[in-house]
Amino acid sequence: MEPTIFVKLAGGLVYLLFGGDLLVRGSVALARRFHVPPVVIALTVVAFGTSLPELVVVIQATMSGYPGLVLGNVVGSNVANVLLVAGAAAAVYPLTHGEHSVRRDSVFMILASLLLVFLSWNHVLERWEGLVLLAGLVAVNALSAREATRAYRASELKAPMEWVLGLPTKPRTILFFIVAGAIGLPLGADLVVDASVEIATALGVSETVVGLSILAIGTSLPELATTVMAAVQKRTEVALGTVVGSNMFNILAIMGAAATIAPNPIDVPGGFFGLDFPVMIASAIVLSAFIWLRRPVGRVAGIAFLVAYAAYIAVLFMRNQVAAY
Repeated sequence: MEPTIFVKLAGGLVYLLFGGDLLVRGSVALARRFHVPPVVIALTVVAFGTSLPELVVVIQATMSGYPGLVLGNVVGSNVANVLLVAGAAAAVYPLTHGEHSVRRDSVFMILASLLLVFLSWNHVLERWEGLVLLAGLVAVNALSAREATRAYRASELKAPMEWVLGLPTKPRTILFFIVAGAIGLPLGADLVVDASVEIATALGVSETVVGLSILAIGTSLPELATTVMAAVQKRTEVALGTVVGSNMFNILAIMGAAATIAPNPIDVPGGFFGLDFPVMIASAIVLSAFIWLRRPVGRVAGIAFLVAYAAYIAVLFMRNQVAAY
């Protein structure tokens, strides 16, 4: 395999990470400059910022005619968020939560996962099914906004802002952040999609397998960085909230958008029902069980998550040998 492929992949991920970071910071700074309420910022730009790489990659893959990368990236990212991201953070410091919203959103995460499996039962995702997922996103956001408005407490709403460090203040700098981010994201997505297809060809595996593994890990780096940083600073409610919120957004928004804009229905290979969907749902249920039982995800559980993720990746590549995808 040519080393240039990995250089292209690494370069694309750098563009994605820095482009998404700059766009989020610039957008938050612009919103604050125009006195947008903190609750609106928290529920939109900051909440969805870590999922921007998945969004632009999925849109690029959809428009470029690589549907295997689309579903693989979404499902693979959700598995990686729980087993890899939450596992790594818990190995650093036990994850706990203290907010009712995390418990509520964990239920939405499971329901969204089940909805995706139900809509995929006939092995295709059509445009109307994408619209159903987007409608679910609107409903969840409306409920969250209503609850946040009723339970407005400045101390809680300040927390998401603290994690957007280095906000620009000058109009020119804000504009630069937004423009640079808007340019970097699609450029990075183009490089990542091209490199992923080349890797799949070189390794003799399907695009779906690359989407479930290499691409999913790469686009989950923002969540990994955020949650590990939160664990180091013992802000574990941020860590769990990031994972749960990102997984919900990946299914409802990213998969919904992909199925809606795709020129043809997105195929759902049979291998997803035998391995990937069950792992995605099981990991979501296990994480939610910790949340609902108010039990911390300790270091032992975190290490177990990491071992389970390594096993999942190993099985993924072994199943490729028997053409499951």
